[in-house]
Amino acid sequence: MQGNRNIVDRPNRARAARRASSRHRRKTRNRRMIIIVSVVLIALGIVVGAQIIGKLNNLHDLKTQEAELKKQYKEQLELAEDLKEKKSYVQTDEYVENMARKLGLLYPDEVILQPEK
Repeated sequence: MQGNRNIVDRPNRARAARRASSRHRRKTRNRRMIIIVSVVLIALGIVVGAQIIGKLNNLHDLKTQEAELKKQYKEQLELAEDLKEKKSYVQTDEYVENMARKLGLLYPDEVILQPEK
């Protein structure tokens, strides 16, 4: 009877060995897939991180530029106000009279007195 038992066990052992080998191949394939997916995700994370850092640097540069342009705009508004005031002053008789005096012009009935030396 023992002889018959060995004959029956041999096919079961071969089948068990094939199953174990098949399991081992599946585990190895699963590990490889996990490693490949992990590498792809890490690479994707690096690319996305680099893009985010680039965009943040660009945003910082744009904010700096915006602050500078706001400063220039404010200066230009002040200059425009000053020019409006000067335009109003230039159109007055007081300005015309001051410029005429600087050029040495007088009213017809006006006399310049100079101190004696």
